[in-house]
Amino acid sequence: MEEKKISKQHIQVPHNLGERNEEIKIKMNPTDYLVYGYLRKFMNKDTYQTFVSLRKLANLVDVSINTVQASIKKLKEAGEIKVLEEKNGRSNIYEIQKGSKYFERFTFEFLDLDNNILKPEDKGVLLAMQQYSDTSSGTFAINTSSNRELSKKLHIGTRALSSVFQRLEDRGILTTKSLTTRDSITGLNKTAKYIDLSIICQAILFINKKVDEQGEQINEHDKRLHTVDKNILKMQEEINRLKEIIEKSNLKESSGFKFE
Repeated sequence: MEEKKISKQHIQVPHNLGERNEEIKIKMNPTDYLVYGYLRKFMNKDTYQTFVSLRKLANLVDVSINTVQASIKKLKEAGEIKVLEEKNGRSNIYEIQKGSKYFERFTFEFLDLDNNILKPEDKGVLLAMQQYSDTSSGTFAINTSSNRELSKKLHIGTRALSSVFQRLEDRGILTTKSLTTRDSITGLNKTAKYIDLSIICQAILFINKKVDEQGEQINEHDKRLHTVDKNILKMQEEINRLKEIIEKSNLKESSGFKFE
């Protein structure tokens, strides 16, 4: 696969999308996640407002306009977005709601990948699933949940989810490894799923994160060294001061000594 130049531009997708309101928790499926993702992509970073037509969203997500409207209704009811202005036949104006403490990041390139690499339903599943995966390696997103467990978390049928995973595996994006732990229901060994972050244009975010973390560590070390240097300087000044006192004391004793 030809290597693409990847920017740092990205969207932020909150953990547990649809559950910011304790009183009203809306179950979001992968389609809802993807609609939200595209609303974030076209968002003005200063105003958090976005205006994108229902038809464009439907084309991007590869669903009907009615399905997009249903997702937007769920996002609105959950308090994830506000519809500031509804216009018949024109683009509505939406405002993304801030305040999520935990979130996952996804590059614009991930959202723009062609269907021959990632179909829209694949993107929706990956958007929803990454929050439950370990991305600390910066190379793979590793998930050890069973398809049954994931289908409940992502609110998608196991058959549809299995189809997505099979497609990802066929395209070299997903690999699996057998674990020693067993599934409590089936009794079979659990399987770890490894999503190759470089193929889906996600690795750059975790590389940048590691670089930023290392930069922060270096800055912290520099601060500590600076503090140590200051302490050493103070100690040296104190030693010099004590030496001076001792020398003056010796000088007084010497001048006060009488010969008989």
